[in-house]
This record gives sequence, C-alpha cells and structure tokens, in this order.
Amino acid sequence: MRRITQSILASIFILISHSAVASDTNGKQLFKMHCSSCHGATGGMDMNKRIAPPIIAVRMHYIGSYTDKLSFVNTVADWVEAPDKNKSLMRGAIRRFNLMPKIAVSRTDVEKIAAYIFDGDIDTPDGFNKHYEERHGKKPGM
Repeated sequence: MRRITQSILASIFILISHSAVASDTNGKQLFKMHCSSCHGATGGMDMNKRIAPPIIAVRMHYIGSYTDKLSFVNTVADWVEAPDKNKSLMRGAIRRFNLMPKIAVSRTDVEKIAAYIFDGDIDTPDGFNKHYEERHGKKPGM
C-alpha cells in the first residue's frame, strides 16, 4: 500500500512539475513554436521564399498605431483570434500572401507572443533594412 501511495504521489508531482514548466513558457519560445515557420527570419526578404511577412514588418506596421504595450498586445491577440482583412494595417501583405488563417493558440499564449513582439527582441531577416528603406525612403526606426 505504501508503494502505491508513493507512486501516486510521484505521478502527481511529475504532472504538477510539467504543468508549471509549460505555464512558464515565454513569448519567444511560443513565437518559435507557433509563428516562426511563417513569420520568422528564414528566407530573408525574398518574397518567393516567404509565406507571410516577417514579424519585424508586422511589428513596425502596428507599433505606430498601438504605441502602448497593452493596446498592441490586445490588437495582436484579437487579430489572431479572428483575422479580418478590414482591420489589417498590412493590406499589401494580405494581397501578397492572402489572409492569415485562424491559428489554434490560446489567448494567454498569444498575449505572451505579442508582448515579446512589442518588446522588440525579434530577429530581422537578411535584407529587411534595405527593403524597408526602398519602400519607405528612410531607415527603419526601431
């Protein structure tokens, strides 16, 4: 009986430890898990190698309109929950890549990802600065 109790307690401890680790997942890890395959730096600025705009471009388009972290995070989370071309600040990206499909990621995780994006510690694809300067006539100001 004692062994069964110890085994049950050990199992409970493992489950609790695993859920604590899972809940500590940060925005950067979540971005890599859920977003980087489409919005990462891989492929540089060769649009024939991309299936979505790089996240640095998304950040730059949205941070100008949503300058405080809370509104930025809420806007990104709302977008991921229900992508809507009429609410997009990146209509050219929608023309180029089509509307982003709805992604099955919890609101809490999307908020962590959006906070990570807002904070700006994200990868910049090769050629992005040149691409931005050609399109906007100035160097990107991050």
